[in-house]
Amino acid sequence: MSMEEALRQIIREENEKHLRDIERLLESHGYKETPRFLTVPEAAEILRIGRTSAYELCRQSEHNGFPAIKDGQKIRIPYNALMNWIEQQTNQAI
Repeated sequence: MSMEEALRQIIREENEKHLRDIERLLESHGYKETPRFLTVPEAAEILRIGRTSAYELCRQSEHNGFPAIKDGQKIRIPYNALMNWIEQQTNQAI
């Protein structure tokens, strides 16, 4: 193996190590592929509230700005909109 090949191998191994470290760091902060839409129980889990409270937020969405999309009997919550709503609520509380 030439010196150039050895250096390329070392760089490749270091890059792979850094990618694994980044993946571990993201996972430790709760990052994973997020769905575009959440169910009400999934949103309740993120908000750390009960299902009944989450359904109540959805029911009052016109008044409180909660990002619930109602399609007949189904309710879906866009993930990004929920994160924005949480941010707004946090800023109002400060």
